[in-house]
Amino acid sequence: MRTPTQPVLIAALAALLAGCAAPAQDIRTTDPEALVGVWSLDTRFDSPEQPFLAFAEDGTWVASDGCNRVRGTWKLDAEGVLSTTSGPQTRMFCEGAQLPLAVTLADGVEVDGDRMRILSSAESTVTELVRATDPTIGPQGQPIGYWVAGTDPDAPYLSISADGTFAGSDGCNQLSGSWSTNASDDERTDFTDVGMTLRACDGVDQWLSGLAMARVQAGVMTIQSADGTVLGQLTSTEAIQPAS
Repeated sequence: MRTPTQPVLIAALAALLAGCAAPAQDIRTTDPEALVGVWSLDTRFDSPEQPFLAFAEDGTWVASDGCNRVRGTWKLDAEGVLSTTSGPQTRMFCEGAQLPLAVTLADGVEVDGDRMRILSSAESTVTELVRATDPTIGPQGQPIGYWVAGTDPDAPYLSISADGTFAGSDGCNQLSGSWSTNASDDERTDFTDVGMTLRACDGVDQWLSGLAMARVQAGVMTIQSADGTVLGQLTSTEAIQPAS
């Protein structure tokens, strides 16, 4: 009597090959609208703010590691290739999550409903995020980041951290202190405990040294003195738009 040896061997080989088959290719998102919004992690962090990544319709992004924010630009082409640029950032040590680095190194994304996977082929990494539903998570309401008065290396600037502190320069002397959102006017930022170095500054307009409060609108921070006098303006740093 002939035994069914050959069919059994074929079935076993098929099962083995199925188990060793290469994983399915990444299905990269090609629709830019799918990226727009605020994304975060399922894990909560004991950091000044919850790490997040926000893609805007105008082609800009902002991300936080929990202490520092980075801003830049993004573009998604028809093949699903994600291109990003990034600008300066604050340098506070943080036990958060390196979402700014993840988006800087990314070359693609996969969006499935309210879940996103940030892909980096060069680094062979995948960062998994969920769409944020908590209104306190994201870039709104706080001036955290890097603000400058111009492109000159000696231009006044403020580096505002999520832990409620800031550092900067008025073009000559270094500034530092604390900041908070005004209790009765959440559109106003108050600067307190301001300290500065005391170098002689011939020919330098030290207007930023008089800062007491500020308001932010459309990426511009208007600095005011304690009596409300407008002293000057700083602009949120954005990377140069990538070539189309």
